[in-house]
Amino acid sequence: MELYFPAQKESGKVKQQYLKLKQRALLMLEQITGKEVEQTQIDTLDGQLLSSTAPQQFWGPNGVEAKTVVSFEDVCIAMQQHVTKDPKIMTVLEFFRTLEAVKKKAQERKK
Repeated sequence: MELYFPAQKESGKVKQQYLKLKQRALLMLEQITGKEVEQTQIDTLDGQLLSSTAPQQFWGPNGVEAKTVVSFEDVCIAMQQHVTKDPKIMTVLEFFRTLEAVKKKAQERKK
């Protein structure tokens, strides 16, 4: 992630979540391959992962889904003012690299 998106610095909390998710995935893989894994280890990681983020409403006008769609559309509109390619047909890498370039230009203009 950091290789392609160096400006997207992850917080310590996010890094801890990824670490726990990786540990859980490794335990699940061991279990699939026939190695004995204590279910309590998986359950503990599940509990930690689930309790690390506050629950949010997904549906409705103030839900996460609606806010995400609106935010994406706003970013696309802003990007279209600076690039000729439609952001909606860009690859993920193109989209985020373009977004970083637009942000960098905006910061340079402020100086």
